[in-house]
Amino acid sequence: MNGLYAMKILVIGVGGIGGFFGAHLHSIGEDVTFLVRELKKPIIQKNGIKIKSSSGNFSINPRIITKDDLKPIYDIILLTCKSYDLMQVINDLSLIKFKGIIIPFLNGKNHLEVLDEYFDKNRVYGGVAYISSNVDNSGIINHIGINKKISFGSRFGENSDIILDFYKRCKKTKFDCFLSENIDQEIWEKWIFIATVAGATTLFKTSLDKINSSEEGKKFILDLFDECCKISSVNSFPIRESVRKNHETFFINPNSKVKASMLIDMEKKSKTEFNHIFEKFIKFGESKNFNPILLKSIFLNMLIYEKSLKI
Repeated sequence: MNGLYAMKILVIGVGGIGGFFGAHLHSIGEDVTFLVRELKKPIIQKNGIKIKSSSGNFSINPRIITKDDLKPIYDIILLTCKSYDLMQVINDLSLIKFKGIIIPFLNGKNHLEVLDEYFDKNRVYGGVAYISSNVDNSGIINHIGINKKISFGSRFGENSDIILDFYKRCKKTKFDCFLSENIDQEIWEKWIFIATVAGATTLFKTSLDKINSSEEGKKFILDLFDECCKISSVNSFPIRESVRKNHETFFINPNSKVKASMLIDMEKKSKTEFNHIFEKFIKFGESKNFNPILLKSIFLNMLIYEKSLKI
């Protein structure tokens, strides 16, 4: 226990985000519970959650529950599911009438509008995660590169005492944590980032370093990045110059051996979050009379892929 009381944390999802950050919180003694599907529960109970990372390899054997075990006892809920599972999660949480704070780490903004419809919007905070990670066939969470950052904060006024306490606990872990005073800005900047990375890597079906190894590849990535920045800008959230420089450096770094999780899903012949990330972003641009040509081509590529899964 790292605070004045035993804060109860529920992590929904044990993938590259929820599994990684939840495991680190568990490793410092926090009271962390993971909500998983019925089929996954016995697997994790047997094998635990294993992390492979440049910042240190470790494993945990945490408390695992399914939706039938849910109780309204959690102070913080870290929502890290896929966007297409969001409604099922909402239905599960609605049954227990919990009073805690939800911090969703989904990409884009649509999930916030949906969550606000079902819960007190003052308890639905904003969150962003910067990490390249995936779960391999053996169940190990592989952290790629050095990014391992989360940022969260209130979307409506000051951060609550519970969030301030949670932030202090996160600062004791090995991941980077920031308490945001302008989380809406950060959500847009993360959307720009993920749309660029996912767009380029899914279109060319390879990692960033392979794409940026040619001048033509670098130009495509930066043109796509610029298009995404314009969508954010015309919606009153121009990217901050320091963030622009950091993103650009990452995109054209020859050591950025990163694939978007969307591409990894494609390689597994799984469905993706392409609607949540690309279609909604395109609509934000079109609503302000901006035509994102590159993003529309990327969206079409993903639409063709998704339809192929149904054949």
